[in-house]
Amino acid sequence: MRKSTKIIWSIVGILIAIVLVMGIYLYRTLDSITVPNQDIVEQEPATYPTIPGISHVLLVGVDSASTDIATRSDAMMLLTLDTIHDNVKLTSFARDAYVNIPGIGYEKLTHAYAYGEAPLLLQTVESNFQLEVDRYIVIDFKSFIVLVDRLGGVEANLEQVDLREFNRVAEENYRKFYDNKEDSFRPIESPGIYNLNGYQTLAYVRMRKTDSIYAREERQRDVVEQVFKKITRMPFTSYSALLKEVLPYIKTNMNVMDMVKLAFTALQIGTDDVRQLEFPNPNTSYGGSLPGKGWVLQWDEEAGREELHTFLNE
Repeated sequence: MRKSTKIIWSIVGILIAIVLVMGIYLYRTLDSITVPNQDIVEQEPATYPTIPGISHVLLVGVDSASTDIATRSDAMMLLTLDTIHDNVKLTSFARDAYVNIPGIGYEKLTHAYAYGEAPLLLQTVESNFQLEVDRYIVIDFKSFIVLVDRLGGVEANLEQVDLREFNRVAEENYRKFYDNKEDSFRPIESPGIYNLNGYQTLAYVRMRKTDSIYAREERQRDVVEQVFKKITRMPFTSYSALLKEVLPYIKTNMNVMDMVKLAFTALQIGTDDVRQLEFPNPNTSYGGSLPGKGWVLQWDEEAGREELHTFLNE
């Protein structure tokens, strides 16, 4: 065997060893962290068509400090990892989308979590949008603040019209969810591009009185995209500390190996091509009030599903 060939195979061997060590490290880190209230489930036969190489995870944001008996989901987003086309997709599901909740009837999508938490919300998404979505991650507001702070903040453009509502929600978040009270609350007084901290970023994605539901959900997707990119670009040795702080506040039905596979798939794809979709969008939906339901977003089911499936599979 020529010397150059030996060198090539030596390099390949070293790379394989590094990957194995990284996998073992991440596995042990995740395995050593307890995720409370975890609903681990075995993989079930697919109900809807699937494409090998394309996987979905439902991301759900909730207010864990809510005093309501039943908490609604504040944000719902589908993370799609596509190893066929090497891209990542983020799809926002409108809170007010009028859907058929299994066992309940037609209600706003956000109500599904209140009726049956993540499992029922997952079932509702699958049956109404005809998608095979096996896994979910539920993150509460406090965990979101910790995550953003540990990643060094998120960049956002605040307009003059946003400031009053933004500062109101930011102060509310600071008082309810922020542990470091030695760091006093500081309102933002002028428009511009800012690097927001955790409780400010939570205000940025929650405020809703200054613009439309579509603008709010676009902000949510932009923030998740920034967070996703920062996580995938972190030094590998930094994951352990981050996971130990964040995972105790997270509820998921993924086991350790599921999380390892998800992490490696995300790292494999990278963040060069991240695509976004609002669903249902104005082209296939219309808003209005229904007796006993309040304001809801009704949508053309056939056209909407076709648009959604086309986006997710290309």
